[in-house]
Amino acid sequence: MISLEEILEKQKRDSSKYKVAVCVTSYNQSDVIEDALEGILNQKTTFPFLIVVGDDCSTDGSMELLKSYQENYPDRIRLVLQPENVGLFQNRKAIFKCCDAPYIAFCDGDDYWIDENCLQKKYDFLEKHPNYIGYQTACFDRSGDEITSVSDLEKRNCFFDFTKENALKNEYPGQVGGFFFRNIYKYMPEEDFEKYTDIPIDDSGKLPIMAAIIAPVFRQDRNATFVYRIYAESMSRQEEKRNTCRQIFMSHLLYQKMLEQLKIEEKMQIDDQLMTIAVNSFFTALRSSFRKSGKENWSQFMDIYDYGYFEKRRIRQEIRKSLLKKINGEG
Repeated sequence: MISLEEILEKQKRDSSKYKVAVCVTSYNQSDVIEDALEGILNQKTTFPFLIVVGDDCSTDGSMELLKSYQENYPDRIRLVLQPENVGLFQNRKAIFKCCDAPYIAFCDGDDYWIDENCLQKKYDFLEKHPNYIGYQTACFDRSGDEITSVSDLEKRNCFFDFTKENALKNEYPGQVGGFFFRNIYKYMPEEDFEKYTDIPIDDSGKLPIMAAIIAPVFRQDRNATFVYRIYAESMSRQEEKRNTCRQIFMSHLLYQKMLEQLKIEEKMQIDDQLMTIAVNSFFTALRSSFRKSGKENWSQFMDIYDYGYFEKRRIRQEIRKSLLKKINGEG
């Protein structure tokens, strides 16, 4: 994985036209995508920024709406239009490849920013603090037309620095719409880019772990700067259904290896906490694939388990024990 020092050096030499690229994912969101675009376009900054919108072959008129926006803002909006539906993660991967800027921000097409200064604030902070890899703000949750509560980040009264210790506790900082990072994806080796962007886990969980591997800290701000819409069938949940059980299973193993890398760098061996995360990740994969548990389903995953993907014998023993309990109807 690329180091923070390498990223900072590449940023110094970066002559890109834009200082920040804002990633926007879109799929059948013609009724809300304008809120997302307007919230970004209304940002007050002292630097040029680019909005990169990836549309995953929408069928509800979203693409036509996006093309209209690009015509009106040709220097500020770049479109990545998928010829066929590829899913959230591959769509986002295609967006990353077009984000030619030293910094990267996120806003899903069904969310929207409410602070016109949030982009400038995050940019200024990272410019002044080279030891930080990123900056994240909280959000308000919205269900239907009602904004009901502040997200977990503010509920926990958080204003702190997310460190490797937080990552190893399997803590998640919040929704992706508040993320602002040095452009890890632009500067990392191609091999790492392909490996990490192919992990079918949402960036709200994946990116903080990558950041923790690269740098000791990123800033979390309890002030809410965007609205996160809550749906029963969000893009990330739809994506879960796209992936086969084997894909989900393998992705969680790679995710686990990322966590283990943190331990290795700290010259620490795998412990009970990390073993628990590995076991939980395995069963998260199961739940994502099977909405209803049953003996047949658990038996199928016993077969997958017996392929021997787990390298740590202790983890294998714990998972096998749990699987046998479920097959026997004990848990």
